Amino acid sequence: MINEQASSSAIIFSDNDCPLVVDLDGTLIKTDLLYEGMIMLFRKNPAYIFICLGWLLKGKVHFKNKIFEIVSLRYDLLPYNKELLAFLQSESAKGRKLVLATASLMKHAQGVAKVHPIFDEVYGTENINLKGINKLNVLVNDFGEAKFDYIGDSQFDLKIIASARYSYLVNPSKSLERKAGKISDLKFVWRSKKLHLKDYIKAIRAYQWIKNVLIFVPLITSHSFYSIDLLLQALGGFFAFSFAASAGYVINDLMDLNADRSHPRKQFRPFASGKLSILTGVFMAVILLAGGLFLASQLNLQFLAILILYFVISFSYSLYFKKIVLYDVFILAMLYSTRVIAGGIVTNVAISFWLIAFSTFIFLSLAFVKRYSELMKITTQTGLKDRGREYAGGDLNLLQVMGIVSGFLSVVVFSLYIDSPEVSKLYSHPKILWSISLLFLFWISRIWIITNRGNMTDDPIVFAIKDVTSYFIFLIIGIIIWVSI
Repeated sequence: MINEQASSSAIIFSDNDCPLVVDLDGTLIKTDLLYEGMIMLFRKNPAYIFICLGWLLKGKVHFKNKIFEIVSLRYDLLPYNKELLAFLQSESAKGRKLVLATASLMKHAQGVAKVHPIFDEVYGTENINLKGINKLNVLVNDFGEAKFDYIGDSQFDLKIIASARYSYLVNPSKSLERKAGKISDLKFVWRSKKLHLKDYIKAIRAYQWIKNVLIFVPLITSHSFYSIDLLLQALGGFFAFSFAASAGYVINDLMDLNADRSHPRKQFRPFASGKLSILTGVFMAVILLAGGLFLASQLNLQFLAILILYFVISFSYSLYFKKIVLYDVFILAMLYSTRVIAGGIVTNVAISFWLIAFSTFIFLSLAFVKRYSELMKITTQTGLKDRGREYAGGDLNLLQVMGIVSGFLSVVVFSLYIDSPEVSKLYSHPKILWSISLLFLFWISRIWIITNRGNMTDDPIVFAIKDVTSYFIFLIIGIIIWVSI
């Protein structure tokens, strides 16, 4: 019978002379260092994915060594199993010998041991891959059969568990737990909270789908929203973009694991915290992207092409441009505007020069808001670079000026549009539209004041969705447009 309780302090050992051996990947940490390294390698250069195949043909040890010759890990940022770590620390305080034994490279095991100096001995992969039977042979040779206790998490640990005095499991499958109970004295199981649908929804950032409402803008500005067929086309485009965008968000989170783990809020994201595995993230990204592209192909080929272009730009942003001064902001603005253009393509509605110009400036201003609000939370130049940003602290004032100017330029474009020949064809009372310029000026000014006070969220559009004043302003704008029509 497994003595499974909420607190690890309830476990009592009768013999402190028996070493406690702990696995690393999936046990002490909620991730796998090999996958972490592969993600970092891919971020460094996607072409490595082809080179990796050649490394793997020369063996697992060679494969691991080649990866970590190029990339390095931040052991202090890894998502540790806090409950297990607390238990190990208490055992160490009692004088018990703790051993870290992992199939990860020896230098990784030593790096973890430096961050948490509770281990008396460290075993890791050097000449042979220290997994399964190889790990068992080392442990039995050093400690003897049934003269050590073992904490593991996978099917590969079963042979070791069978030779241990007592065994312990971390987040095992039902099959593993059943098999371990039959072949050993299973004393305790640590379990993380069960995954729910909301965890996956959070990982794909479904709340960000609101941005894809921009696909409906061409329908609204051309007064074509009365057509059910066009609305259905736009709705299909909305979901195609949403799936592809979510694939990009998942990839972005996988690429930004270290940066997110050092962030006070983002460290709790599903992949950064280890709640969802890297392999799960890769699978989710593939399924979402495939779904988005398939749906787009059913609408029209031009829309499919612009969706692919959007994803390529978004992927390039996550991989490279996100780290480059100004490129990051302009690409963010481009991604917003691409949604508007896609809306015109999927509904076959012509997009005016005025709409492109207005969207360019307003989205550029919002992109500056996003970056400025993020960088405001980091006060030193070193801190910025540590988080993958090449901005300096002195750049903040300049970003603010450029963002405010961009926002006001969008209002100038809108004002010029009101006096254009196109307006007289669409509106019966175009002069009423002038009041919208004042509302836009007020909204942009308010957004920047909130940002300057440090109260802006990471995304101004998401902020606007939750902001009562923004709702009120856009409701008034809608009424004014209706009256002018």
